[in-house]
Amino acid sequence: MNETEDKKLEHLIDKIMKETSLETPSIDFTSNIMSKVEVIANSNVTPYRPLISKPVWIGLFALIIGTLAYPLFFGTTETSWLPNINISDLPYNTMVAKFSNLIFSKRMIYSVVIFALMFAVQISFLKLYFNKRLSV
Repeated sequence: MNETEDKKLEHLIDKIMKETSLETPSIDFTSNIMSKVEVIANSNVTPYRPLISKPVWIGLFALIIGTLAYPLFFGTTETSWLPNINISDLPYNTMVAKFSNLIFSKRMIYSVVIFALMFAVQISFLKLYFNKRLSV
C-alpha cells in the first residue's frame, strides 16, 4: 500500500514539475538585496555603556582610599566620643543580646567560605562565557 501511495505521489510531483517553469530572479535582484542589507547594517544600535562610568569608579576609589588614609595622616591623640554613647539605651540591644550566644562550628565557617569562593569563581566563568557568546 505504501508503494502505491509513493508512486502516486511521485507521479503527481512529476506532473506538477512539468507544468511549472523555472523562475528566474529579476535583473536588479542582487542590488535590491544588497540595499536592504546596507540599511540593516546602518541601523542605529544603542552603544554599550556601563552602568557605573569610569569617573564614578575613580571617585569611589578615591573616597575609599581617602577614608582609609585620613586616620593615618591626620589622626589625633584625643579621646573619641564613641565611648560616651550608652549602648544599653539603643532599641536593637535586645536583638544583639539574643544573637550574641550563637557559636559557629569550624565546619560551618569552612563551608560558608568555600561556598563564597565557588560562587565567585562561577560568576567569573559565567561572565567570560556570556562576554564571548554575546560579542559579535
